[in-house]
Amino acid sequence: MFQRDKEKAMRRLREALEKNLVDRGILYILERINEMEDYYTTSSCFGRCGLMEFPRGKNPKVYSRWLGKWHHYGEERELFEALEKRSRDFEMIVFVMNSPILHVAARDIPAAKRLLDLAIHSGLKASSIKSITERRVMVEIVSTYKIDAPIGIDGEILVDRDYLRMLLNLGNTKLKISRELFHRFYRALEML
Repeated sequence: MFQRDKEKAMRRLREALEKNLVDRGILYILERINEMEDYYTTSSCFGRCGLMEFPRGKNPKVYSRWLGKWHHYGEERELFEALEKRSRDFEMIVFVMNSPILHVAARDIPAAKRLLDLAIHSGLKASSIKSITERRVMVEIVSTYKIDAPIGIDGEILVDRDYLRMLLNLGNTKLKISRELFHRFYRALEML
């Protein structure tokens, strides 16, 4: 069952690669994990910074929208151009920095524990086992680095351009550190 699920996941990954839907920056880690007998990846993101707008009076899970998001290190020009795309009557705008994240299916609990221990010892301390089923054990690999900073509420931007620049620089720095931790994890995969 695990092998069949892995083959199906690898087909989906190839299709996503053909459609350019995979962050190329994390591909080297995906390839290494997917070569291993006891693991396969199910989803990933190499991290991002951006501005997210939450509309007034609407379900944020359905109606929030990215004004701008960058999987590369964001630039001031991009930040301020994204801010210009805001609605007049938003409920909230948040500067977001998300760490790289990787979801890996492990064959069994011992394999999941080996991978989780390796991730945590590589500095990816927010990593955890997300679910355990008969088919697989899902491991989430992620760092502790993130930012969710409100910058506007009730249609008004509450911070100045210098503060926005600082958030962008901090977000880029945290993203860089997180990616370095993922690279450390990649090197440690040789021990599995």
